[in-house]
Amino acid sequence: MIGIIIVTHSKLAQELIATAEMIIGPAPLLAAVGIDREVSVDVAREELRQVLGVVGSDGDGVIILTDMFGGTPTNISAEFLQSQKVEILTGVSLPMLLKSVSARHGENLEGLAVLLKEYAKNAIMRPAEMLKGVG
Repeated sequence: MIGIIIVTHSKLAQELIATAEMIIGPAPLLAAVGIDREVSVDVAREELRQVLGVVGSDGDGVIILTDMFGGTPTNISAEFLQSQKVEILTGVSLPMLLKSVSARHGENLEGLAVLLKEYAKNAIMRPAEMLKGVG
């Protein structure tokens, strides 16, 4: 099974997982790494390395969901692209996380990354557009 790690600034990763598990229940091979300004990059990198070892233990790879491109969580995660079986997607959201948990069983790592990127784009809605012409 593909593992999932959310890597974000502060506690966003932990809160996304708590919210997702409130909706769908506990999910295996799902972990959070929150990076605070008080923690050095070296310490954050080592924490991610350890979590990758656990979450990636099945050998199917790990999808890392980060909060924003160019931020420290993404930059640290990108260091593992060459040495690990990893895909990274930026702009993590609750819909993206829920889909990653449900879709990882039927996809390979690259296929899951492609599917999630498209899914996340389509999950952004503007209700006013949908309601025009109604009522």
